[in-house]
Amino acid sequence: MNGSPRLTLLAIAGGLMLTAACRNSSESGAPAYIDPSAVDSSIRPQDDFFTYANGGWIKRTEIPASQSAWGALYSLSDKSLEDMHSILDSLDKTTGLQNGSIAQQVADLYASVMDSATIDGKALTPLKDELNDIAQIKDIPGVFSEVAREYKEENGALFAYYVTADDKNSQVNAAHFDQGGLGLPNRDYYFNQDTSIQKIREAYTVYVTKVFRMIGDDSAAATKRAGELMAAEIAMAKVSKSPVALRDPQANYHKEPVKALPGPWKDILNNLGITADTILVGQPEYYTGLFDALNKLPLDDWKSYLTFHLVDNYASVLPDTLQSARFAYAHLLSGQQKMQERWKRACGLVDGYLGDALGQLYVQKYFPPEAKQRMLELVNNLQATYAEHIQSLDWMSDSTKKKALVKLHAITRKIGYPDKWKDYSTISIVRADAVNNTRQCGNWQFQRDLKKIGKPVDRSEWYMTPPTVDAYYNPTSNDINFPAGILQPPFFYKDGDDALNYGAIGLVIGHEMTHGFDDQGRQYDADGNLKDWWTKEDAERFKQRANLVVQEYDGFVAVDTFHINGNLTLGENIADVGGLSIAYGAFQKTAQAKDTTRIDGLTPDERFFRSFAQVWKVKSRPEVLRTQVLTNPHSTPQYRVNGPVSNLNAFYTTYNVKPGDRMYRPDSLRAHIW
Repeated sequence: MNGSPRLTLLAIAGGLMLTAACRNSSESGAPAYIDPSAVDSSIRPQDDFFTYANGGWIKRTEIPASQSAWGALYSLSDKSLEDMHSILDSLDKTTGLQNGSIAQQVADLYASVMDSATIDGKALTPLKDELNDIAQIKDIPGVFSEVAREYKEENGALFAYYVTADDKNSQVNAAHFDQGGLGLPNRDYYFNQDTSIQKIREAYTVYVTKVFRMIGDDSAAATKRAGELMAAEIAMAKVSKSPVALRDPQANYHKEPVKALPGPWKDILNNLGITADTILVGQPEYYTGLFDALNKLPLDDWKSYLTFHLVDNYASVLPDTLQSARFAYAHLLSGQQKMQERWKRACGLVDGYLGDALGQLYVQKYFPPEAKQRMLELVNNLQATYAEHIQSLDWMSDSTKKKALVKLHAITRKIGYPDKWKDYSTISIVRADAVNNTRQCGNWQFQRDLKKIGKPVDRSEWYMTPPTVDAYYNPTSNDINFPAGILQPPFFYKDGDDALNYGAIGLVIGHEMTHGFDDQGRQYDADGNLKDWWTKEDAERFKQRANLVVQEYDGFVAVDTFHINGNLTLGENIADVGGLSIAYGAFQKTAQAKDTTRIDGLTPDERFFRSFAQVWKVKSRPEVLRTQVLTNPHSTPQYRVNGPVSNLNAFYTTYNVKPGDRMYRPDSLRAHIW
């Protein structure tokens, strides 16, 4: 996903495959959209609602070899890629495109990435000068100089640097520095002794060794340099915070006067061209440990680290032999059996680098204006329902309720695409040079961000591209964002009935709104500032209720012996539980909810819950489930269904859930927050 590392994102982990064959007709002749054959009738909804609603489909579904899982997000993401491919392939065959136009830029970037013959013929020569510069590094200032050069191409190393709003002064952009630079997914992968994680470490080392062999090292030298890289990364991992510790926004906010920073910071900031008086350092202890490791480990360790990451950062536009070597390691994280098709990788790269250019063409062709209007109606209805829920809370004081309502009504709604598009006209894209094309795009983004430091935040900016099948809430601008890509079945039905839409996209809308009031988002005020606006007593009552969510999700087993981490996933779980509650409340105001008319044998409430469940209908490989548990703040698909419904009283009524049923939770343990 694109965007700021600080954004709280709805990175949807699964769903259903909705094809024309699933578009059934209801008894009234209206489209039903809910596949009755998806049900596993051997499972009671009172015992496992996810498997009851989706198990039949899961049994007969095979995950495509190039996918880590299959379901709504995956099939819809595939459709988005196919739509982008249709645009790019058509442009690729069009002659006479005006030089510098968005059509020429996206077409030629796509063509350069698809040109495997030219890429393979050049081998690693496009990186020859940079590789030579790294080999000539004489000291630690030289290391910082190379890291800055990499950042100027939007390729990070050693740490994470980005520019976005100052969390405590959300009107102004600031330079942020966080921990980062690891090759494995996070610090735990360097120390976890589970057999599956050990195999991932071993495969990563094999991949690193292959990269050094491709550069020209003999077997012994490549093995030695792989060991040097691992020594550097282990040193960085030791001083890195855990994923759970990174979730506390107050503990990860440190505004530092540049003049008071230790010596190495001078090299970092000067090389990056940052002249600000203050910067934000998320984890100061990481930098203390990093600077210490830079001085204690041999310089060759850091040169090997930089060499590998230079090549790895450009892997997507380097020869197939390198991409295959990378896949041999990466597939252990995803479970994919083969690489994604080249055209899909190329479309994704164009979307990542020139997303607003491709997005303009995508919206013109695939996003009807009436879809935006229908979404606005749904958002308005959920926002009004959310206000009613806040007003009726029995655990929150009137003073905090008043501020919560101010924040709720201040939320900005962004639907489909940005009001103004990024201007890429200064980027020169040519067909025969994929590496330099991506360099230019990266430098354009770096320079754009550099100019933002100390300047007012542009709150109209989007951090996802229009074709993206996802959504997000940004706490520093207090906005919810729904790209055009997700506004399609099974998430959004432009002409669908209310039960379908409130159970699906209504859940997504409620989820994003609730991120403004989850354990992280609640710490930001209506203007997007990290500022405590709660009474002490209300905050404590919130934490007590949130702890019920932690305890519930800690008990869920995702795969093998790997449990959901209730603390890591707390924000997303609160958003799922709250989002479903708000969506159901808004649905109850509709004429359909007040009627008794069944569609395909389903009552309105049953149709609502089935629409919700089919959004998360997904079949996953065990490898990706393990990776998700260890790295991702979202719960796995089964528990994105069973967790929220087990906390919603209406589900108990709809499906007659009683004590003794596996889905039953005593009311005292249900998480009634929003």
